[in-house]
Amino acid sequence: MNKLIVLLILSCYYFIWLLLPIFDLDCELWLFPLPSSLAVILPIILLIIGTLLVGTFLGVLLLTG
Repeated sequence: MNKLIVLLILSCYYFIWLLLPIFDLDCELWLFPLPSSLAVILPIILLIIGTLLVGTFLGVLLLTG
């Protein structure tokens, strides 16, 4: 139950951070110190790194097996 509440809070925070430029509140709120463009860039970078790690792991498994 606690994990669900934490996930909901983090999801709401991310969603609001993502919508800041639409309402012209960029960098005016102290709760969101980073620019909202990072809300788009960070998940893309994490997805690329994760894909590379999984691909590398599977490649090593195929080569050693």
